[in-house]
Amino acid sequence: MGDVPASDLAALVATSAEALHGVRSRTDPERIAAELDRLNRAVRDLARGAVGPFDHPGDYATAMLRNADPTNG
Repeated sequence: MGDVPASDLAALVATSAEALHGVRSRTDPERIAAELDRLNRAVRDLARGAVGPFDHPGDYATAMLRNADPTNG
């Protein structure tokens, strides 16, 4: 996503929706790809410095709680 060109990601989105679900998405694959990229970058930004390469995958949830914004209730 950060390493995959947007056009390749959009093609993957379109192909996988049809292959996995047997339907064509009504949403433009470019728009879905942009949102996937945005969300992936947000996760990477949070994880950077909070979760290391040798941590258990479940440690990500702990890092999210530790870094939660208290104003979000």
